[in-house]
Amino acid sequence: LKIDPAIASGPFITTIVDTLSLLIYFTFSVYLMGFFHIQALIN
Repeated sequence: LKIDPAIASGPFITTIVDTLSLLIYFTFSVYLMGFFHIQALIN
């Protein structure tokens, strides 16, 4: 196929990094909400 694996794997690496960064962000946010006793407005 003559496709450079380094170039072809770029979108997969980007997707993994974006997913992990969102997971870390939301985990940290939930931790801070618990630390400051902030309740979500979800019934």
